[in-house]
Amino acid sequence: MEAELTDKEAFRFSQQATFGANAEDLAELKELNLSAWIQDQLEEPHVPYTPRIEDLRNAEVRIREDILQTLFWERAIHGEDQLRQRMTYALSQIVVASLRDPQIAEHISEFGIYADLLQDHALGNYCSLIRDISFNPVMGMYLTHLGNRKEDVQNGFVPDENYAREILQLFTIGLEELDESGRGLGHATYSQDDIEGLAEVFTGLSWADTDFDRPRVTDNNRYLPMESFRAQHEDRAKTFMQTTVNVGNDAVDSINAALDYLLEHPNVAPFISKQLIQKLVTSNPSPDYVRRVAEAFSAGQYELPNGDFVGTGQRCDLAATAAAILTDPEARGETTDENFGKIRSPLLRVAHFIRAYRNEKDVTTSGVLPSGRSLDNLDSERLLEQNAFAAPSVFNDFRPGYVAPGTESAELGLKTPELQIASAPAMVAYINVMRSFIEIFEIEDGEDLVADFDVSYNYELAAEDIPGLVDQVIADLMGGQFSEENRARIIEAVEAVPVTQKQPEKTNARRWTLAALMTVTSPEYMVQQ
Repeated sequence: MEAELTDKEAFRFSQQATFGANAEDLAELKELNLSAWIQDQLEEPHVPYTPRIEDLRNAEVRIREDILQTLFWERAIHGEDQLRQRMTYALSQIVVASLRDPQIAEHISEFGIYADLLQDHALGNYCSLIRDISFNPVMGMYLTHLGNRKEDVQNGFVPDENYAREILQLFTIGLEELDESGRGLGHATYSQDDIEGLAEVFTGLSWADTDFDRPRVTDNNRYLPMESFRAQHEDRAKTFMQTTVNVGNDAVDSINAALDYLLEHPNVAPFISKQLIQKLVTSNPSPDYVRRVAEAFSAGQYELPNGDFVGTGQRCDLAATAAAILTDPEARGETTDENFGKIRSPLLRVAHFIRAYRNEKDVTTSGVLPSGRSLDNLDSERLLEQNAFAAPSVFNDFRPGYVAPGTESAELGLKTPELQIASAPAMVAYINVMRSFIEIFEIEDGEDLVADFDVSYNYELAAEDIPGLVDQVIADLMGGQFSEENRARIIEAVEAVPVTQKQPEKTNARRWTLAALMTVTSPEYMVQQ
C-alpha cells in the first residue's frame, strides 16, 4: 500500500518533478499520490513547437530567438505535462544545441524540430533521441557534421571530428569507463583514433532534397532529417572502439550501424542516468542510487510504489528512468543529510516563483503569442545570462562534474554544477530580475503575459497580520520549510515598511514585495533539498 504524502513530501516532490507548484497543484498531487501522478503525467498530451512556429510564420511574424524562448516558457509555466517539460529541459542541458550559434540564428524556425525531438522523447526513449538528433539539421549545423565530406588526400582534407567527439564525450559514454554505479574505473573510453574513425561515419549528410555543395533551405526540406549524399560519404570500412562499420556508401546505414554499437555500450545507462538525477534531484547521488536508476534505464521498465509498471521494456526508456529517479528511496527519504540536494539554477528559481502565483492559462496553439516580458531574453548580460536553448557551448551553462574551488563544498568533495555560473554580478542580476517579476502587479491591465499571476489575496494579510503574511509567502515558495532566524529577519524588515494612509493598497503591495524578494534571495530558496 502506497503511503499518503504529507504536505512537506508533496512540496519536495514537486520541486524535483516539475517547474514548481501552487496550492492547487499540491492538493492534486496529494490526492493522486506519487504513482498515480506519474501515470497521469505519462498520458498528458503536449503541444509541439513546430506547428506553433508555422502558425506564427503564416501570420508573417519574424521568428527570432525570443520567440523560441517564449514558447519554452509557455510550456514550463502553463503546461499540464510538467514531468515531460522538466525532462525536456534536462535533456536540453545534455544533448545541447544553442540559439547563440551564428548559423542557427539564421535558422530559428528549424530549431523547433530540435526542441520537438527533445520534447517528444523526454518520456520516450533516449537511444531513439540520439538516433534522431544525429540526423537533425540544427544539430548538424551546431556540431558541424552537416556538409561533412569524406577524406580528400589530394587536397589535404579530412572529415570534421566535432560531432564524433561530442556524441562520445557528452551524449553517450563520457570520457572514462564506468562501473554499473557510475564510478570511474580509471581508463579512457576512447582515443583520438576512435574519434577519427567515427568522424568518417558522419560524412555525406546535408539538407534533404537539395544540392550537397550549394544547399537551399526551403519549405519543402526545412523540417526534414538530413539526407545521405553517397558521393560524399566515406565508403571504406570505418573502425572505432573495437568495431568496424562496413555497409557501403550510404551515410544513414553507416550511422545507424555505428549507433547500434555505441548505444549498447555499458557506460550509457550510468552516464546518462547520473546526469538526469543531477538535473532533477541531487548533484551528488550515491553510487547505489545511480545503479538503481541505471538498471531501470537498461531494463526499460520500472515498478512504481503502487505496484504498477511503467516503461516499454525497451532499453533507454525515459519514462521508466524518470519514475526510478523520482521514487527512489534516496529521493523520497527524509533529508537528514544537509549535503543532499542541489543548487537551484537561476532559471529554475524564476520558474518556481512564477508557477507558485500563476494565473492558469492554456498553452497557445495559434494566434498572437503572449508577451514573455523579459523571460525571452534572460540570457542577456544584464539579466541572468541563462535561458532555455541558449547555452554558451555544447558543454551547457555548467558541467555536471564541476567542483567550486576554494569552497566548503569542495573541501567535502561535493559537486556543485550550478555554482559554475554563480558570481557577484550574477547574484545582483538575479535580484533585479526577481524584483521585476515580483513587481508585476504594476503592469497595466489587459497586457497578455506568459508570466501572468495574481498576489492580491496576500494584501489583506499585509494590512492586518505581517507575521501571517510572511508565513504565507514562505508556505507558497518554500512549503513552509524555512529557518526561524531568517523568518524573523523578514518580519522585522516588512514591519518597517512605512504606511501610506492615502494609498494603503500601495503599502500592502510593498510589504508583500519585500517579503517575497527576501524569500527568493534567501539561502533556503537557492537550494533544492
